[in-house]
Amino acid sequence: MQNIAFLSWLRILNGPKRIKMDKMIKKTDARPENPQLPGFQVRNILFVSAPYHLPGLKADIHPSPWKITHAVSMEEAAALLPKTAFDLVFIEIEALDDKTGMTGHHLKTLCPGLPVILLVRPGRFKNRPSEEDADHIFVWSGTPGLFHAMVRFIEDQFCKDTTRRAVLLVEDSLEYASFFLPEVYKGIDAAFPGARRPRLILAGSHETAMDRFRELGKRLDGVLSDTRLPWQGREASGAGIDILSTIHKEMPGLPIMLMSAEGANKTMAKGIPAPFLDKNANHLDRDLHEFFLSLAADRPNREQKPNPQDQYPVQTSPAGLTRIGRGSIGGKARGLAFLAQTLNRRPDLGTAYPQMAVNIPDTLILCTDIFDDFVRDNGLIRLTGRPLAELVQAFIDAPLPREILRHLETYLAATCAPLAVRSSSLLEDAGTHPCAGLYKTYMIPNNHADPDIRLSHLATAVKLVYASAYYKKARAFVRSTTAHPFRDSMAVMIQEVAGSRYKDFFYPAISGTAHSLNFYPAANAKADEGVLNLALGLGHTLAQGEQSFRVFPKHPQATPQFSGTRDFLEKTQNRFYALRMADYPETLRFGICSNLERRDLAQALEEAPVKALAATYMPAEDRIRDTWYCRGPKIINFAQVLKYGTPPLTALVNDLMTALAHDAGGPIELEFTADLPDKSGGPWNISLLQVRPMSSPRDTSLITKKDLDEAVCVSTSALGNCTLKTIRDIVYVNPETFEGAKTPDMAQQISRINAELAKTNRRFLLAGPGRWGSSDPWLGIPVDWQQISGAGAIVEIRDGTIHADASGGSHFFNTITARGVPYITVNPGDSDRIDLENLASCGTVRDEGFIRHMRLNHPLLIKVDGKHSRSVIIDAGKADNHIQDK
Repeated sequence: MQNIAFLSWLRILNGPKRIKMDKMIKKTDARPENPQLPGFQVRNILFVSAPYHLPGLKADIHPSPWKITHAVSMEEAAALLPKTAFDLVFIEIEALDDKTGMTGHHLKTLCPGLPVILLVRPGRFKNRPSEEDADHIFVWSGTPGLFHAMVRFIEDQFCKDTTRRAVLLVEDSLEYASFFLPEVYKGIDAAFPGARRPRLILAGSHETAMDRFRELGKRLDGVLSDTRLPWQGREASGAGIDILSTIHKEMPGLPIMLMSAEGANKTMAKGIPAPFLDKNANHLDRDLHEFFLSLAADRPNREQKPNPQDQYPVQTSPAGLTRIGRGSIGGKARGLAFLAQTLNRRPDLGTAYPQMAVNIPDTLILCTDIFDDFVRDNGLIRLTGRPLAELVQAFIDAPLPREILRHLETYLAATCAPLAVRSSSLLEDAGTHPCAGLYKTYMIPNNHADPDIRLSHLATAVKLVYASAYYKKARAFVRSTTAHPFRDSMAVMIQEVAGSRYKDFFYPAISGTAHSLNFYPAANAKADEGVLNLALGLGHTLAQGEQSFRVFPKHPQATPQFSGTRDFLEKTQNRFYALRMADYPETLRFGICSNLERRDLAQALEEAPVKALAATYMPAEDRIRDTWYCRGPKIINFAQVLKYGTPPLTALVNDLMTALAHDAGGPIELEFTADLPDKSGGPWNISLLQVRPMSSPRDTSLITKKDLDEAVCVSTSALGNCTLKTIRDIVYVNPETFEGAKTPDMAQQISRINAELAKTNRRFLLAGPGRWGSSDPWLGIPVDWQQISGAGAIVEIRDGTIHADASGGSHFFNTITARGVPYITVNPGDSDRIDLENLASCGTVRDEGFIRHMRLNHPLLIKVDGKHSRSVIIDAGKADNHIQDK
């Protein structure tokens, strides 16, 4: 029924426009959007990257006029070059780090004259990559706009028409050059309509800029220059001023613009004279377009403007994703494209287990250009940093584009199933920034009798996902992982919720996350065998790090986290999330659990999922029977699935993890649901919701026997791979004053200390009991990432003070590890230890009652061996650090 409804919507949506849309696609397939005279045209592209990235790229640029060949390594790329006449090579910088040591320079020597572009991810390079590896280097977050612009730029470089006019961009910053490239092309297209639009020339120094000016002369239509540029081998603060002053003197009528991140240069621009572009402006793209529109003011518009109904076209990619708009589908949707490719390559994964039917929910994507237009047209960027309530209300009050509302209305006419509205930002679930959980997901019942109210619910959910891009913790993450002028943008995925209805509620029997690399192996499990976290009901339980059931897929009957029946009673799930389908307020409850309800297990004892997944505790026998059909307290232990393989879910998930990790070229995380059969004897419905790369160690940090002997902290369950030598500050939970009911107060105390240390950019070691970032204050300290953003390393102490599993399934946990913060779990015993009294003997900076802030005279030495999940913390300046606490 789900697929039929979705296809019906596509027919409704595309019916009247089908002929027109086919013509548009054929035209686009035949030629990239580069209106120039016939000449060099890119047709065949070699793309060198991790396997995970290619399906998302193809979905993002569909329909594509290029044939793209993929290589997973430089060695494979070198083998492909003699076989095909490639016009352009893209290399993601991570691909250079293979065992062969082969570089872009090697490829260029194999095919002299072949243009090579090196791609780096935002915030992922500390030093400028070598110019020898590529003809050009750009910072790329996966946006189709920049990809099209890079190809068009190469075609411009190879254009042999000596009469063609040009625009000169002088910029040496990789970040700004990458930002300006597609924006300048947009400006050129707006200012110079027609078939002979100027080409774009890029210069990165004073000398190169002046050479291009002399070469082009009166064929220039405009010059934009940064102020601070290389000149005579060193950076010169006034190089751009000299360039534009010279050009204005020789060609007074030529449009020019001075750009700078230093506001004081606005005065210097007036002296040229030239308009000034502040590179720190929030509306940098708008200000740039105004410059080009001024060039178009005196030019007659010879071309008809595009039909506004085509501003957000509807297209379906080869991966089966339906998209609205021309922007990017975002990181989370790229993961779905990768997932679809793997399932297409391995159809046996969906047929090997007849007890289960595997599917990817039909997905509608609102691309990032819709978000950008929505924020710009409603002036919402001004709300950055405003109070949350004001921010959210402003987004709710702002109208979506009318064309988008029409599309959504048509979509809703084809389905009355409950819907999940999910974020898919540019950075989200990317290979380099798997920042899961930073943005919001909302679910709506979509069954109101009034279609206008259903449309209002969906539109509100979309706008609230948009608003989450401006939440403080999301903005803080983007700032810490990228550099201006990069701005994260938001696509939205709309999917039918997987699950079934039980009276007034809708939920799946099981929600799960699977990690192909297990940083907390126990019993006989190995790290590369992976780990699952299962929960009854919707996946909000897992996303919030609440109580779930942890299991090793190759050892599904092993439960080392439970030492006896008492642990099963205390540490298994007794609450779950469901979507209310009846008696809900007309405005829904978007502010409460993302519109979900948290139900007690006792409220659902007669519902089919509980009957299928629950066991019964027999008090008289002090034992647990793996059946619901006994009198006694119920325990969600998933025994029918894990012990008896009905269905063999762990075997399927294990096969999926193996295939996906192989295709991704590294460890992955998979989110899925498993729902009961629609009818007796039918298959369970397995819905694959998301896949993302995991942060994983690439090298090891050697830990010696001497390190183990001298360490004040030893862990055999550590995540990360690093050696830290700069941390002198220690923030830890005082075990002598700890009270389980006061963990929210502890979170506030940590937040205050974090804010004070952030003023001087001091990283600190954070240590305490229980699960960091838990939304359940009884399972750990309920901090969010913003409250501990200065933590350079985190220690989770599992000494019995708080009874909680490790945090490996929560979005909070994945986010901090994605930032490279080592996460060290200490299980005090024969192998693990932590000596807080030893650390406490250093100087006290601040004592908040529950939380103490200490400072050492010399930095700690923190080693994390990611390959073996070990870590040590050594008091490197022990002799000097043991001072009296005055």
